[in-house]
Amino acid sequence: MINPDLNFRWRTIKNGLLHFAIVNLHIEKNETANEIIEDYSGYKYSNDLMDVRHQGFNTWKTGLRNGLEFALSHSSDFWTIRINGFCASYLDTNATILGYTGILAFTKETDIVISNLQEVESFVFRSLNDGIMNKIPNFNELTFTIDV
Repeated sequence: MINPDLNFRWRTIKNGLLHFAIVNLHIEKNETANEIIEDYSGYKYSNDLMDVRHQGFNTWKTGLRNGLEFALSHSSDFWTIRINGFCASYLDTNATILGYTGILAFTKETDIVISNLQEVESFVFRSLNDGIMNKIPNFNELTFTIDV
């Protein structure tokens, strides 16, 4: 069962385009190594949003994982992040937006500062410009690869 208290929601409009995602993450410090556990259990938020389960949405899941790995690389501590689920809109969400929402959730929970966050946000806003939905973000290089 997903705990709604662990939801982090990012929603903004830029250049007339809505950018939206909700991620549900359990984040805790650990002593040994960074770990991301993907535990998608399905997420019923509303009829208008995607219900993400273990199978499918691989491009979006990769985007979220890439965002979390980027955020972890800015911490000197070790963390365990359990991805419980995410909510997304087919029109207003992509892998980059999910990854960025994960970054913001992590920084909010841990108080980690990412010095180039404004540059990353500009990269996120560019991700909807060309309409290509299967782009996978590289938040370190601020580039995309295409999932074919």
